[in-house]
Amino acid sequence: MAEEIGSVVEAGNPVEAAPVVATPAPVAAPDWLASVGNEELRTLATAKGWDKGGPESVLSSYHNLEKLFGADKAGRAVVMPGPDADATVMGEFYNKLGRPVKADGYELPIPAGQNDTMAKWASGVFHEAGLTTKQAQLVAQKWNEHMGTLQTDSVAQNTQSAQDAENELKREWGAAYDQKVRGIDQAAVSLKMTAEQLAGLRKSMGPAAAMRFVDGLAGKLGEAPMDSDGSPMDGGLMTPEAARSALSALSLDKTFMEAWLNKSHTAHGWALEKKQSLAKMASGVV
Repeated sequence: MAEEIGSVVEAGNPVEAAPVVATPAPVAAPDWLASVGNEELRTLATAKGWDKGGPESVLSSYHNLEKLFGADKAGRAVVMPGPDADATVMGEFYNKLGRPVKADGYELPIPAGQNDTMAKWASGVFHEAGLTTKQAQLVAQKWNEHMGTLQTDSVAQNTQSAQDAENELKREWGAAYDQKVRGIDQAAVSLKMTAEQLAGLRKSMGPAAAMRFVDGLAGKLGEAPMDSDGSPMDGGLMTPEAARSALSALSLDKTFMEAWLNKSHTAHGWALEKKQSLAKMASGVV
């Protein structure tokens, strides 16, 4: 076959050339952005390269964004306000984050037995600060728990302080403790002191010091009348200090000493009993 072709060419017979097919000139894509009236949007589309890709590129970009954030989140994005944002802008921002429209929408928890004064005040502060409902309720719950703990600790501390004061005064007043407590109560009634005033006195002075103070008032008011020998008339009970003073006074009383030392004295039994009683009270024993 090659020999045949060669012979034809050599014979001077030309070979016909293949026809040339003209390539059509490219058709320019229509400027779809021309129909967009918003200049800012046209500028954005050009910056993103959407002017070259057509509407399909815009739809593709949105589709990818939706896949990234999820269709359920579409329309719920928020933009951080600038540093110079006014109260209106900040209010809209807080509301989008979950703040109730009005302060009374928080529905804060109120501890049992308390009124809503604190809750109303806190709701206003939380709303002004932009807290969401969940945030405000959590803060209120933690605050109530904290105050409850403080109250429990305070009650325990007051109970312990009262017990310590009682033990201290029992050592100091000995057998006269109960009698002095009654005198203190009577003095408080005579002075028309309320329970709140007594509590304030104990808080400012301390339980023991407060009782000593009112006990002193009781003596001045005559709530604890004393016998001629210095012992209280109510049951003959004395503080250890008073009993020791009474014992010292008896040692200087010639009449008493004569009765105490003389077994045949008619008052010997009384003198023995008197001294033994004072000795017990001087030691703090009832």
